[in-house]
Amino acid sequence: MEKYIKVLRLLEERNWEEMKEWLHEDFMYIKETALSDRLEHVETLEKQFTEKAAIHEPELLHEDEDMMAFKHLVSQKNGKKYRVTQIQLYKDGKVWREISNAIDTDKK
Repeated sequence: MEKYIKVLRLLEERNWEEMKEWLHEDFMYIKETALSDRLEHVETLEKQFTEKAAIHEPELLHEDEDMMAFKHLVSQKNGKKYRVTQIQLYKDGKVWREISNAIDTDKK
C-alpha cells in the first residue's frame, strides 16, 4: 500500500517535481493511441489537475513490488465524470510504465 499512498499524496499535493523524480528515466505513459515520456506526462498531469474538480472513491486493486493497479472517479469542472483505472509497472523502484483507461460514466 506504500506506492498507493504515495500516488494519492503526490496528486493531492500536486507535487509535480517529486512526481517527475518518482518516474523512471525511461518512463512511458500509454493511453489509447497516445504515448508520452516522463516530462510530457508530468506536464499533462499538471494541466489536467488544474481543470479537474476532484478525485472521488480512490481504490487500490493490487500492489506488489513490481506493479500497482488502482481506480477512482474523476469529476471535471465542466461536470463530466469518468471512472479511471490505472496500472503502473515498476523498475529500479520507480514507475517505469503506466497505462490508464477512462470510461465516461454519463454514457450508457
